[in-house]
Formats: sequence, C-alpha cells, structure tokens
Amino acid sequence: MKNKFSKITNFIPVYFRAMKDKNTPKLAKLLGLGAILYAVMPADLINDMIPFFGILDDAIVLPFLIYITSKMIPDSVMNKEKIEYIEENK
Repeated sequence: MKNKFSKITNFIPVYFRAMKDKNTPKLAKLLGLGAILYAVMPADLINDMIPFFGILDDAIVLPFLIYITSKMIPDSVMNKEKIEYIEENK
C-alpha cells in the first residue's frame, strides 16, 4: 500500500511538470486544465448532496480525465520530467 501511495505522490508533480512542457499536446493541456477545474469547481455532473452518486461522479470523472491526459503526454516528456524531478529532489 505504501508503495502505491508513493507512486501516486511522485506522479502528481511529474504530471504537472509535463503539463508545462512545450512538447505536451495542447489537447492534453486542455484536458489537464479541465481535470483541475473539475476538482475545484463546486458544480458537478451530479450534485454532491445526492448520497453515493454525488461522490461517485467525482470518483469516476476525475481519474478518467487524468488517465486520458497522461496517456496523451509523450513518453519522452514524461521520462524527461521524471528524471528532472528525481534530480531536484535527491
């Protein structure tokens, strides 16, 4: 469990760094921005006041947007950003 949490916490800064890279496609940047906005905006597809379903849309839409966005980022960009992140945080 600790290893999975570590992977996620390391992925987040690399993901944001990749969003700023000039070689990341514009569509990936837009979807990434959409994921961030969806996370912080009070409006949802399904109102959070509805038990279970209100949180379920957040639990599905947000990871889906992050997954799709991360798949659109070229491997070369992700690898470069991972290496730079590791070097900066030694």
